[in-house]
Amino acid sequence: MEQLLNKITKEFFGKEFTCKIFSNGITLAAKDNSKAFYIGLISDSCSFRVRENIYVIKRFQEVETILQPLLKKNKLKQGDAEMKVYGVDFKGTIKKAMPMKNIAAVDASFIENMTDIDDENESQIRQVLTGFKKAIEYLEDEFINRYNTLQQVYKALEQMTPDEQGKFLLTPAPIRFLAIEALCNPTRDLDSIFESTLNGYEEVDKELPGMFKDQYLVTLELLRYFREQKQGLNHK
Repeated sequence: MEQLLNKITKEFFGKEFTCKIFSNGITLAAKDNSKAFYIGLISDSCSFRVRENIYVIKRFQEVETILQPLLKKNKLKQGDAEMKVYGVDFKGTIKKAMPMKNIAAVDASFIENMTDIDDENESQIRQVLTGFKKAIEYLEDEFINRYNTLQQVYKALEQMTPDEQGKFLLTPAPIRFLAIEALCNPTRDLDSIFESTLNGYEEVDKELPGMFKDQYLVTLELLRYFREQKQGLNHK
């Protein structure tokens, strides 16, 4: 499967993206590490089908520079179950999963009809990648460009329910939200930002000891990081 699909994928996207083809999906990661797009595949011996959703992930370096060392140190997962199926390994900040059939410009009939795409059928593969390209163009406008700054992300998060925040932020969403809130409110008292989340973990621990131990420890380390940053600024 990979040879022809890989060749045509690089033809379509290779100038802007690093293209990776796996049996479970196509990964397009921007060469500047700012964003990534994923489509999922269900592969057979000589054909594949395309999963319904396209994933887009955007990375804010100012957030991830702080979080990645803490998350990796404590081995916290950074994706949901479906993202694992798609092979998502891009460490970003915000995400969106969208059915390609919901994007008007995309002919997603091959997804809705669960069409088997022949590994050696160039015409079928080009049809799939043309749909993928149109979906990317749509998501560039409606997602990537909509959230150009971290302040725009923060304002959007303030209007969301916790469930909506969980779908918008990469796992662990509460910790990413705290990092964003602290970065976007540098003059605000840090205890007032972190108190509710820490108290929530402590309450859960009374009923289910250790369930969120790692998240709790990362949250404390994140609070310590911002305290040190604030103290450093105050001593300048």
